[in-house]
Amino acid sequence: MPPEFTPAVETLLRTIAQQGESGAAFKWETGGYYRLEGTDYRVARRTFFPLTGGGYVEENQDDTAPMKLTDKGRKWMADHPVPRGSRGPYVPRRSARSRTVARARAVQRSRSAHGFTAEIVERTVVISCPDNDRGGATLPADGWEQRAMDAHPTLHNVEGPLVSGAYALRWREDPRTDAELLRQSLDIVTSEPARQA
Repeated sequence: MPPEFTPAVETLLRTIAQQGESGAAFKWETGGYYRLEGTDYRVARRTFFPLTGGGYVEENQDDTAPMKLTDKGRKWMADHPVPRGSRGPYVPRRSARSRTVARARAVQRSRSAHGFTAEIVERTVVISCPDNDRGGATLPADGWEQRAMDAHPTLHNVEGPLVSGAYALRWREDPRTDAELLRQSLDIVTSEPARQA
């Protein structure tokens, strides 16, 4: 009777099988883990033991050699073509670099400058002041709100500080993009010397 593999072991076996004749190349990482090259799939060293000990994959003395199925491993895969539950092979996600590039291309919704953080939702920019989370926030200069509305006709209203060092700048009928309004809002609050709350 074939063994009842744990989900982690079955996923590892199916992942190795998916790599085909070239095999699956794993690199050692700290903490007792191996990573499948070119992916973020990490697997604990102990997960290999049932497969190598049971003869389902080739046991290589060289940690850098790709792991391949043995005849016994291929037979197990033929007898169990459909993964049970979440035991399918590892499905690679995009690399961290490609995820970062995709995020960079997305519409900008937040920005930081000089410790101030700005987020925009429906043409309202919420400015969080430095040290807001620790009490004693660093606030923009006194009277900046009226000077900003006088200088920027599309800045409809400034509310704040809302919650100990947060301001809401409400823009109306402004043709600029969200990214431009974020930049402009941060420029407004950082253009004059800050003060302690």
